Amino acid sequence: MNKEKNHLVKISKYILTVMIILIFTSCYNISKKKLATGAILLQTLDQFHRPESVVFSLNGKYLYVGNCASDLFGEQKEKVGFLRGGGAISRCTVDENGNVEVEKQKFITGLNGPTGLCILPKATKKYPVGTLMVNQGMSLQVDNDGNSITNLKDLGVGVDFYDPNNGKLLGRIPMGPESKVATAIGHVPLLLNSMAFDMNGNLYITDTAIGGDRLIPRAYQYPGLIRIEHSSIDNISEDGISFTFIPGVPNGINFWEKEDAMVLVTMGGNDKPGGTAIYKLPIESFPMKTVPAPLFNDVGRADGIAFSPKGTIITSRFSGDLLAIPINGQPRSLILEPFKAPADHRLLTLEDGSSILAVPEQDRTDPKPWKQNVKIIKIPKKF
Repeated sequence: MNKEKNHLVKISKYILTVMIILIFTSCYNISKKKLATGAILLQTLDQFHRPESVVFSLNGKYLYVGNCASDLFGEQKEKVGFLRGGGAISRCTVDENGNVEVEKQKFITGLNGPTGLCILPKATKKYPVGTLMVNQGMSLQVDNDGNSITNLKDLGVGVDFYDPNNGKLLGRIPMGPESKVATAIGHVPLLLNSMAFDMNGNLYITDTAIGGDRLIPRAYQYPGLIRIEHSSIDNISEDGISFTFIPGVPNGINFWEKEDAMVLVTMGGNDKPGGTAIYKLPIESFPMKTVPAPLFNDVGRADGIAFSPKGTIITSRFSGDLLAIPINGQPRSLILEPFKAPADHRLLTLEDGSSILAVPEQDRTDPKPWKQNVKIIKIPKKF
């Protein structure tokens, strides 16, 4: 009797174990299915110096990478600094299958903390369609010894225009002290970050506005969004410039064509400390004095933002991943690939309907310059 009882107990334990395994396996498979988006890592290019931003040419044949030359300074390596004159733009070729190859590592050199890149989509009298635009002159600049540049006038804040074919400087929108932009918005931008255009050729630039404490005298920080009307790009007019305060430290921005809206992400959130807000700002609402409630809130500290052809929002997070938010769907990881400080990414749709996402990595754990990555992610048509 005892033998039969022991035998039944063993059988029961075996069945229970199998059931537990099946349950966990089932949950694991469901979890994997939910995470699966079809996105794959296509390439890892490792020839950049703390790349912060990227942009594709209008014809999709070139990718430009902004190397901001940032590093950690101070005795304890606690201070982030962007080496004055150490920044550069790299130019890469893109083939019809989305394969990227570095054509010229140092296409444009001698820059002061280039953070945002953009391509002019609508010609002005001064600049042709396709002109490459670069933000530079931010407040976190340091010299070769790691000492902060403390004079606001020495930062060289502004947006530069370059010939995308030869890298020649074509012009500039100055934004430093006494500039027309600073006069119009009432202050000097401290950290011009991401840039994007709407369908009418109006320019939008986020000002992350940190680093005022490094300047002498200390500069007050106004995080927000600068808008420059297309008609004012050549000759800055105060009437063609507006500023909108953005709570939570604005970072990446992009134009969402399907919604006719600018969408931006923040680094510091809205209601909760450390969280992130994603704001959708309808073009028809500009000039905008106050922002609407966030489209999404508390999704982690974010840097860049892009949209798939189907309308999925893709944002890069400081935690080291890419978050995909489908329309009427649940947020999930775009790809189970670890990233080291993914930054301001951009998406290009290929002729076959698939897309590639170029993701720069601001990895400061590697002390060697010109060894950091831009990863190319292939995204399927359906996504």
